[in-house]
Order: sequence, then structure tokens, then C-alpha cells
Amino acid sequence: MSGIDWDNLANQAAAQTDAEFQTTIASLTRMNITEIDQFIKESQITNANAIKVLKEINDAAASNTAKADAIANIDNGVKFLVSMANKIV
Repeated sequence: MSGIDWDNLANQAAAQTDAEFQTTIASLTRMNITEIDQFIKESQITNANAIKVLKEINDAAASNTAKADAIANIDNGVKFLVSMANKIV
């Protein structure tokens, strides 16, 4: 996933409908569209902020503490991560 232009994807997400956004995220992950929709609804996060969270997670140069701080400052970012974690465990 390191070859992804996250800023460009965030800009595109702002212009996409929810269905298009879910399809894009599903293509980048192992989650299906229904799961993406569920995560978005549970966390009440915007498409653009979901991309910001994923971008922070993918930032190999940042420490875990820096990532946590950055995600905490994204509106509903923590809720989004909790929703994703609930799917995994």
C-alpha cells in the first residue's frame, strides 16, 4: 500500500458518493463493501477523515505514538479504528 497517493485519494473521496468510496476502500483492503459501510456508520466518520486515518496508519516514518496522536486529532478517527479492531478480534 506504500505506492498509494493518499492525498490524491482523500481529494477524490471528497467528491465521490458513499458507494464509490466504499468500492475504492474495499479494493485497497480485504474488506467488502458491506463491511466498509458498517465501519463508516458505526464510527460516524467522513470519507475524507477515513482516508486520513488510513494514511496515518500507513505512514512508516511515524512512531506509534505519533500515529496515535494524529489519529486522535481526526474527527471520529478513534471510533473508526475501534470499529475496524472489532472486526479483527
